[in-house]
Amino acid sequence: MKPNQFSITQVFSHLLILALPLMIVFSSLIPAQASWATTESSRFKQGVEAYEQGNYQAAIDALNEAIQQEVEQPDRAYYLLGISHLKLGELDQAIADYSKVIELNPDKVRAYYDRAVAKTELGNYEQAVADYDRAIELAPNNETIYLNRGIAKMKQGKLQQAIADYTQAIELNSELGDAYANRGITKAALGNKDDAITDLETAAELYQNQGKQELYQTVQDSINKLK
Repeated sequence: MKPNQFSITQVFSHLLILALPLMIVFSSLIPAQASWATTESSRFKQGVEAYEQGNYQAAIDALNEAIQQEVEQPDRAYYLLGISHLKLGELDQAIADYSKVIELNPDKVRAYYDRAVAKTELGNYEQAVADYDRAIELAPNNETIYLNRGIAKMKQGKLQQAIADYTQAIELNSELGDAYANRGITKAALGNKDDAITDLETAAELYQNQGKQELYQTVQDSINKLK
């Protein structure tokens, strides 16, 4: 490697963690507690409350009991089960839960998205991309799906395709620092140093303006390594 060539492993793994939030970017798709629980069983309500409080094991226990009691909309219970298992790092179980959601409701975009996140974490990149593809079919204007599909493609070694996804994410949301950062890192891995620095500088500016100091500093360090 040339002295000023950027290694994709130097900061990419750190940014991956931040670009693949388990349920941060799609938190707005989870209905508020009241709308989840108004007509469901008491155990379902308890599961929702436990999830909202961050007590994921209690949520799992309550939701499993609620499913046995035949909740009105079991896809919602399985979806919260999936999130809870994902939060606990139980990825295989989370995937099984999301698969059940999709079986019950084949158009539930967040189930495909979250299942793709879990599959990416497990290194099942081809399957993850397939889920992201379906999520994009259902929600073609969601920049976060393109961002995370780009990450999965990058992990497959499909760097140009990853760049295309990051670019699409940026077209949908020009304030998405993670897309600029990951695109910059991928360009650097391809040897496009000047373009990489431009993207990373844009990411750094966005992170600074958004008060994301840790990310700002990480990207600044990356820029300094490239120069």
